[in-house]
Amino acid sequence: MATVLNYLYLLATGVLIGKVVLLSFIVAPILARTLEREPFGQVARQLFPTYYALGMGAAGLGLAALCGILIIQGLSTTLLLAWSIWIVVLVAESYCRTPLTLLSNAMRDRLKEQEAQGGVDPTLRGSWNKLHQRSIYLNSLVLVAGLCLLGLAGHM
Repeated sequence: MATVLNYLYLLATGVLIGKVVLLSFIVAPILARTLEREPFGQVARQLFPTYYALGMGAAGLGLAALCGILIIQGLSTTLLLAWSIWIVVLVAESYCRTPLTLLSNAMRDRLKEQEAQGGVDPTLRGSWNKLHQRSIYLNSLVLVAGLCLLGLAGHM
């Protein structure tokens, strides 16, 4: 049973790291170079809710595997640290999926309306830029967390 639980933990960690690397370093740059701004935005709106849901699912699987490992091995500093990191990942992915993505999309829609009318409120643009930057920071946090979880796997 321990082997299965360790496999599930590693699977969850691999999915988490893989989704961030694939989107951040391969898919998004290719789409940004290939698509115009409007089609790129449409693809992103379809992609990100599923992207964050995948991260939430990986976090759920990682936490479930850790529960089993904790039952078998008992509490240790390594398992407690891994548990804490998975919770941070779950919270970050959940926040990014809802409300961050919804708020970002609503602000982006208002910006498009203003652009169509010939003027953009700089405060609104600044707010949207801050939300976008926050999503980048949280995505980076999830990647670093995943790499830490991978490192911890060798000590369980």
